[in-house]
Amino acid sequence: MAQPDLVLIVEDEEFVRDSLVEVLRVHGIQALTAESVDRAETLLAQESVSVVLTDLRMPGRDGLELLRGMEGSSTPVIMLTGHGTVDEAVAAMKAGAYDFVQKPVDAEQLILVLRRAQEHGRLLDEVQRLRNAMAQQREERALAGTSAPMAQVRRLIEQVGPTDATVLVTGESGTGKELVAAGIHAKSGRVQGPLVQVNCAAIPESLFESEFFGHRRGAFSGAHADRDGRLAEAEGGTLVLDEIETLAPDVQAKLLRVLENGEYQVVGDSRTRKMDVRIIAVSNEDLAARVEAGDFRRDLYYRLNVFPIEMPPLRDHLEDVGEIAQELFARIQARIGTPAPSLGEEALAELRSYTWPGNVRELRNVLERATILQGQGQPIEADLLRTILKGASASSKSLDDLDLRSRSEALERELVREALLRADGSKKEAARLLGIDPKNLSYYLRKHNLQGESAAG
Repeated sequence: MAQPDLVLIVEDEEFVRDSLVEVLRVHGIQALTAESVDRAETLLAQESVSVVLTDLRMPGRDGLELLRGMEGSSTPVIMLTGHGTVDEAVAAMKAGAYDFVQKPVDAEQLILVLRRAQEHGRLLDEVQRLRNAMAQQREERALAGTSAPMAQVRRLIEQVGPTDATVLVTGESGTGKELVAAGIHAKSGRVQGPLVQVNCAAIPESLFESEFFGHRRGAFSGAHADRDGRLAEAEGGTLVLDEIETLAPDVQAKLLRVLENGEYQVVGDSRTRKMDVRIIAVSNEDLAARVEAGDFRRDLYYRLNVFPIEMPPLRDHLEDVGEIAQELFARIQARIGTPAPSLGEEALAELRSYTWPGNVRELRNVLERATILQGQGQPIEADLLRTILKGASASSKSLDDLDLRSRSEALERELVREALLRADGSKKEAARLLGIDPKNLSYYLRKHNLQGESAAG
């Protein structure tokens, strides 16, 4: 990061250099000086400066050549120009210069431009720091496990990441599909852009266009201000559509049109916009089966299923439980503030003997509970895990079918049915209890043949 207020002055005329140094000194700004581009490049390799103030025209290599050599640097460059070189200065700004100041230099104008450039440089440094921190966080939350199924997932991420292809990530709930989406983004040319995640189940059908495309003030009742949609938020980056299967048919058609031509309109705005966004769709449903059942558009499915990646359930790679547990312990430690515990061989064997119907999410919950119960810094004992897992198994004893999908759907049906009972048949209240949009409740009612239990609206 650049030193506060340190400016590099590049000027071939000694009198002008000295005058500029004095102007900066009076305003408390430190300066380094260079009489040529070669000397400036040497100083830039040795020192961190907040701004480069360079003459545009100099004997030999000029200021424009210095600017081009600094391509990729966050250090702002201000050009000093004579009356006859304004057009060249404008060309330099198009090449990346922050601003230009005409000779003879007005001291107040120069200091104003310098201060703005320094603040601009600080903001660029901060943005880069935040991006690096986000990249590090994504790396820290990388997929754990060295088994063959996880190695295959990583290979697919490596293959599709650098492309701009649409990806469909499927797998049971709790398998870590969001980590696959983050991994694809991290491997792409869009890694410096935003990664925006949207839970489709939480978006009311009536607000889909406003949520995705944005709206202008006054476009509809309640639109009190302009609002960017999720596509605008994800511009230059990646948009992850979670629970894509919950979108209503009309919404599916609107999404399909955007994916086909890459164009959309902000609600209340006649201008057509072109999106620069990569789409990753995520689902814990078998979308192909949903297509055959008539619940999901076939053309949208084909548009999304360009490059499919299926996350394996934890029961299919139990050999990874130890490595995944260590990754989860690090997150647990950061969240609850206790030292990360250790797992002995007996405790690890206990974890590997369980089928994990809730996948990695259930493993995380079990480990967090065990961490709290075991005590700070103490190794987690097998007996404690056995007790916790026995309780988890007992809670699902009423489900005779051992097939994970059947058991998950049975639990889902019971949750929907219980919500309807508590809401006296009101779809709106039942949806509120379930934490989903009322329009999406219709999908679950059809799926589990519960339409007759929702008499109220």
